[in-house]
Amino acid sequence: MPAEPLVESVLTQEGASGPGPTGGSSPHPAHRSLLFPVIGAAISGGLIATQSIINADVGVISGVWAATWLSFLGTLLTVILCLAVTRRLGETRQTVTERGSWWWWIIGLCGIPLVVGMALGTPLIGVAIASVCAVAGQTVTGLGFDARGVGRANRLPLTGRRIIAGAIALLGLLIAVFGHSAVAHGANAVLIGIFIFVAGAILCIQQAGTGYIAGIAGNPLVPALGTSTGGTAVMTIVMIVIWANSPGGVTFPGLNQWYLYLGGPIGAGITIIAAWAVQRLGVFLLTLAVVGGQMLSALILDWVRLGQVPWTTIVSAVVSCAAVVLAMPRRAVIDQEVAE
Repeated sequence: MPAEPLVESVLTQEGASGPGPTGGSSPHPAHRSLLFPVIGAAISGGLIATQSIINADVGVISGVWAATWLSFLGTLLTVILCLAVTRRLGETRQTVTERGSWWWWIIGLCGIPLVVGMALGTPLIGVAIASVCAVAGQTVTGLGFDARGVGRANRLPLTGRRIIAGAIALLGLLIAVFGHSAVAHGANAVLIGIFIFVAGAILCIQQAGTGYIAGIAGNPLVPALGTSTGGTAVMTIVMIVIWANSPGGVTFPGLNQWYLYLGGPIGAGITIIAAWAVQRLGVFLLTLAVVGGQMLSALILDWVRLGQVPWTTIVSAVVSCAAVVLAMPRRAVIDQEVAE
């Protein structure tokens, strides 16, 4: 597969580093190499929770569609800036021209439902519960994708260990959902929860696709450019229609609320980290690591904003983190990947 050269080169470099100075008592290099992708994925989860708060606040001022448009536009501008600073604009243009495909540009549409859903759901049910709904969809979809080798250079079969990890993750999600009194918010809360669940499942398509593109390009900024370009193009069309049918126009946050424009740069960080990490972790483990970071960050944000967090939500975050640990591949599996 096109992603294999990049992954194999990383594994070869790690496998060649040999044992530690104590004659093999140090952790296996390939096992250590999983630590940084897991940490990166967890950080991206925290960024997702933060972006959800920002987009929700922008949505209150400008509307959900305007918030989504600003998020994608900010992501695109940030990626272009990163390419310019790293002097990889020419290289990226050559890669896209010679090796790119049409779907590189439309895969970003898979992120639109989640951005919209989180912007709608966060003010209603809180960022923690909205995050729970999103990662539930990602967890279920991630298992199937990894079993088929989507987003990785090799397949990750549905072993008993991974199935149990998925079940534990879903248990944590169920604890949060049923522990939170969704009935108090009416049918709208239930509907938005279902919508976010489906949006999370759709996002897995983007995560797998960006990992595949990053493997071909050797640069996670390339898939970030494609997803943000496609998303921005579609949302710009949506905004033109909204502007044409809104006599009063659209109100955007003022400069005194500059922090509300950080959703885009944060989105760029999320996409770049995910494109890099998914090649080492697979879609399922990436999802679980994101769950841990997203849930912990969501708990903190809800506590700061609302002053309290249900104990069931705290338990679900702990359970989700436990699932991440359980989903880590065993050392024997990692050794086999290095040998290959």
